Amino acid sequence: MAGISETASRRQARTERRREQVLDAAEACFRNEGFHGASMARIAAAAEMSVGHIYQYFPSKDAIIVALCERNFVGFELLVPEPSPTRTLDAWIAWFVWWIEPARAPLTVEIMAEAARNPRVAEVVAAIDARFREIMRQSLLPLVAPLPAEEIEDRLEAVNMLAHGMTNRVAAGADPRRIMAAFRLAVRALLAV
Repeated sequence: MAGISETASRRQARTERRREQVLDAAEACFRNEGFHGASMARIAAAAEMSVGHIYQYFPSKDAIIVALCERNFVGFELLVPEPSPTRTLDAWIAWFVWWIEPARAPLTVEIMAEAARNPRVAEVVAAIDARFREIMRQSLLPLVAPLPAEEIEDRLEAVNMLAHGMTNRVAAGADPRRIMAAFRLAVRALLAV
């Protein structure tokens, strides 16, 4: 029995490595060519696999796009610090440096543009947005003075809009340090009562 379990575990690990290989290749292609410009043949070449082999891991290019959306946010989500009474608002804001890395920002912009065209991507982005709002409720709201209950959702939406706006600005070539300074000012103003 142990041999079967170990074999299945190795097979699962290999499948995950191959899926990551495809996602890494697709991410590079999408960053350079956009979701619609990058063909499955181009992704396959970058992954050093055949197109047919990729279809063993992902049923379509849309499935790759959805997996990249999830992976992109999970990377951000994993960096979220645990709520702590000693954490400061500035420490929470600094967490967004990951969000706007110049190598990552164009993919985020591409994901948001695809969400406007593709209902499946829009569904994933909406689920991510809901998770992000919950993260803000748990990790951000305890760091600021109590906000009026009727304004909490509006202020969280404003922080979310700023975060997405930052990726657009960085993708357009703006200085990430200046973007973070502006974000810090705006978030402090938004969350002051």
